[in-house]
Order: sequence, then C-alpha cells, then structure tokens
Amino acid sequence: MVVGKKKKIKWIIIVSLLVVFIAITTSIVIVSQKDLPTEDLRLAREAISLAKEAEANLYAEKLYKESLQMYDSAMVNWSRENNRFILFRDYSRVINFAKKSKKKADDSKEESIKKADNLSKNVEAAFVSLAKKIELYNKLFKDLPLSKSIFDAHNKSRMFLSESKIAHETGKLKEAEVLFKKADIYINHANTAASRMLRDYFNDYSKWKNLANDAIAASRGGNKVILVDKVAHKLYVYQAGKAIRSFEAEFGPNWMAHKERNGDKATPEGNYRITKKKERGNTIYHKALLLDYPNEEDRRQFAIKKKKGVLSRSAGIGSLIEIHGNGGKGFNWTSGCVGLRDRDIDDLYRLVSSGTRVTIVGSIEPLSVVTKGLDF
Repeated sequence: MVVGKKKKIKWIIIVSLLVVFIAITTSIVIVSQKDLPTEDLRLAREAISLAKEAEANLYAEKLYKESLQMYDSAMVNWSRENNRFILFRDYSRVINFAKKSKKKADDSKEESIKKADNLSKNVEAAFVSLAKKIELYNKLFKDLPLSKSIFDAHNKSRMFLSESKIAHETGKLKEAEVLFKKADIYINHANTAASRMLRDYFNDYSKWKNLANDAIAASRGGNKVILVDKVAHKLYVYQAGKAIRSFEAEFGPNWMAHKERNGDKATPEGNYRITKKKERGNTIYHKALLLDYPNEEDRRQFAIKKKKGVLSRSAGIGSLIEIHGNGGKGFNWTSGCVGLRDRDIDDLYRLVSSGTRVTIVGSIEPLSVVTKGLDF
C-alpha cells in the first residue's frame, strides 16, 4: 500500500516536471520565434554615433534630437516588455522606435553634411566680402582723422575676421559663422561712418575747385604759386600753369576740419601769402615759411561763429601757420601747419619768396577720382 503511494507520487512529480519542461521549452521556442530588438537598437546606436560625428547636433539639431528621443522611447519600452511574463512580451514597439531612431539619425547626418558644406562655402564667400571691405577702408579711410570709435570698430573687424578664419580652418564652422558676422557688423560701422565723413567733407569741392583753378591761373604769368592738396597729402609748386615740383605733405591731426580757433589742430583752407622765410636757427622745424593766417576771410568767419555761439567767448583765432620741415613722419602730427621733409623744405625754400601765393584746398580732384571708382 505504502509502496503504491510512493510510486504514484513519483509519477506525479515526473509528470509535473515533464509539463514544466515542455512549458519552458515551448516558451523558449515561442520567444525565439519572436523578433528581438537587439539588432535594431544596435543599428540605431551606430547611426546616432555617426550623426554626432557629422555634428548633426549643430547643423541638424531638430532631427538629431528626434532620433535621441526615439531611441529613449525604444529603451523605455524594452525595459517595460522585459518586466512582463515571457510569453506576453511584445517587442514590436521597441523595434518600431529603434527603426525610427535610426532613420532620424541617418537623415540628420545627411542634412548636417549638406548644411556644413553650404555653411563652409558661405563662410568662405564672407571672407572674400570682408576682405574687400577691409581693403576699401585701408585704401580710402585709414588716413582720415577718424574718431576712436571708428578706428576701434575697424580693428575689431580685423580681429574677428582672423579668429573666424582660425575657427573655419579647424572645422568649427558655426563658431566661424558667428565670428564673421561680428566682423561684418564692425567693418560696416567703420566704413559707413568713414564714408559719411568723406562725403560730407567733399561738399566743399566746388569751392576747392574754384580756388585751385584760380591759383593755377595766377601762375600762368610766370609767378610761382604753391597749391596744397590735403586729401592727396601733396604740396605742388605751379609756374606757367604747370606743376614744376611736388612734395609729400603732412598736416594737423584734425586736418579735415575747418580751422576755427587756436589749438584745434586743423589745417586752414583758402588763399594765403608767405609773409616771412625762416632760416635754420630761427625755427625749430629746420626751415619755415610763415603764412598770413588768419586772413580777412578767416577773421570774418571767426567773428560770425563767435556771434552765433558756435565758438566760446574765450576762443582765440590762432596764428603761426607755416610750411615747415621736420616732416616725413608718415602721419599727421603738426599743430595745423604743412609739414615737409627737410630736404623738401630746402628745395621749396629756394623756389619761393615772401609774397608767394599759397592756396590750400581739401582736394584738387573730385571724390570720384579720389576714390578711383571704388564702390562705397
């Protein structure tokens, strides 16, 4: 009886184990026949990695973020399915999210490569444009008595352009783009302000032209006449209607302004005469030719400006405007005088005498000639 019970229990255990074994085997077979997401997740990870290498996070940010979001969703769903009973697991959503993640990553990589290539070309084109603007400044404006803000803007544009080129060379295209845009803002400010200053100055061109023509005409009788062109930084000696000498000239730092008062560092414009020739020992500037500034017109304009309150009551009209030596410094440094190199003042000193006419103008040539057709 006892033996029979033991056999029965034994068979029950064997059958139970067999059922469990069959169930496990069946589950394994069923699960093995299901599509697992591991390969799709691996492909998605690789695609995301390649997209990041192509800097899709910079140039295709929206698509790249979407690919990451899809991958995160795949992982969340995978974790959720793995927590379910093995027979009830369904990885279709995991696979779907993984495939979408890969597609978004692939698309973001392609878009990034395309945009980066276009950006690189745009940056290179911007470099050419900026270089032309800086060249324009150097040709037309760098010798003008510009304000510190204009000068600083030009220097900042050069600095940002240099940094932009370095960023471009190292593949940092977004940074290069930001830097060249800054450079463009600064050079546009500098060139616009300098251009306005030059155009405003040339509003007096018709007056200068009349003064220059009159001076040249006055030389036709054989008398020598000095004609000073401030924009060209030239001093000419005319005789018989022709320039027989020309010298490089330097002026006061504020040479484009109309001389109004003592100490303004401006070089006057108008008709003057040499009143005195100063030899070495009588001037600290090697040799000098003293002019009759202020003349009658200068005094009249000075009185009008004082009456209108443009000049203070204590302002003086100034004097001692000369053509003198010690020049050749390469910049405008005088107190308003016309500075020549010593050998040039020696030459000029021999050519002229007291009473020689001196005409000082802003420019002999019109703005279109001065700018040589440059578009500004």
